[in-house]
Amino acid sequence: MKQLLLVPLLISLLAGCQPGSDAAQSSPITATAPSAMPGPAQPTQSAASPDTVSASPQLLALTSNALQLVSQPTGSTREIPFGMPQRELMAIIGKVLQAEPKSVGINTECGAGPLKMASWSNGLTLVFQQNKARAAREWQFVGWYAGAASGATPKVATMAGVGIGSTRAELEGAYVIKVFESTLGQEFSTTSGLYGLLDGPGKEAVITSLWSGTSCNFR
Repeated sequence: MKQLLLVPLLISLLAGCQPGSDAAQSSPITATAPSAMPGPAQPTQSAASPDTVSASPQLLALTSNALQLVSQPTGSTREIPFGMPQRELMAIIGKVLQAEPKSVGINTECGAGPLKMASWSNGLTLVFQQNKARAAREWQFVGWYAGAASGATPKVATMAGVGIGSTRAELEGAYVIKVFESTLGQEFSTTSGLYGLLDGPGKEAVITSLWSGTSCNFR
């Protein structure tokens, strides 16, 4: 199911425009987009937890410094904030995507220190870092990355419908962005904390990578 079909509806629900700032990431990570649903009234938002994820269809949306769950019947949203323990987040995402991650591993070469990454076939990668302030040193959600999909799992996008394959023109229609040449290529950022790469400089260039939060890009 191609969740990118959700774009028109999601734009009418929360035409959210989140402009961005800083950090980058290019280690293999990956992401999920919303799909069409009846147009509800004003959506509401609350924090997500494994117990609050309903059995009704849910869509996963990308946003700066968090993820969002979107209820297909009502359009209400629940935020999945950075700082959520790994075990809780993995339970939520597994339930929403109805799939286990294709890989889970720790990258010890990142500038931010060792990062654990869980990747799904839809191109979504969740990034976790140990909280050294706690005795248990539990892994906590600190970032996400969206890349090319390698399977049929629903792809992910922002509430504005921007995701992998979106053009620069579509990106600029939803966000105020800054585009610059970096060692990674044509990189862009928004003031709210979304980052990504385009495959070229023109308006028809498409997004090949998208991320927010702690990343592991080698520059």
